[in-house]
Amino acid sequence: MPRTAHAAPAAASIRARAGGYVVDMVIFAAIAMIVVVFAGFLLLAMTDWAKQDPSDPQFYTFLAIIGLGTPIVWTGLNLALLATRGQTGGQYVAGLRLVREDGSRLSLRDAAAWWFCFNPLLFSWPMAGVAGLPLAAVIALILSQLTIVVFGVVMIICVASPIIAFVSALMDGQHRALHDRIAGTIAVPAG
Repeated sequence: MPRTAHAAPAAASIRARAGGYVVDMVIFAAIAMIVVVFAGFLLLAMTDWAKQDPSDPQFYTFLAIIGLGTPIVWTGLNLALLATRGQTGGQYVAGLRLVREDGSRLSLRDAAAWWFCFNPLLFSWPMAGVAGLPLAAVIALILSQLTIVVFGVVMIICVASPIIAFVSALMDGQHRALHDRIAGTIAVPAG
């Protein structure tokens, strides 16, 4: 083999990837709870510690913080972990890491491509519930057809993405999901 050629990395098992996903969803739940507590604290502060009923704008601010804050904090945390360690929290616990197809480390650009390409860690059923339901209430105020269509498309992606990722990983010899193939990454044992 020429010196510049890299050996193909050994792929992680479906079981390890599924375990990492479950741990990541537990971490997501903890982050969602922290954001909800923060939003509730702000709502209490805006209502003079519940001495007044919240106004509609205050209540919708509470919902918007949950609906937007959760995916923003979740994305920021995971992009930082992926760019510095090459793994999410769940992948760390499962003993996995992400590398490029040639076995080299991920750059921030690679991590962002992996994260935003229909990744079931971002587009998931829990995200649809935690972020989608509060945003649905806020969107109901806007009642713009474009807003409703965009919201509907994102919710469909959140429902379909975990199924697509699992099926595509089962069909691939290296257990690569659709988002892995799009981003040019592979999950390997961290060893």
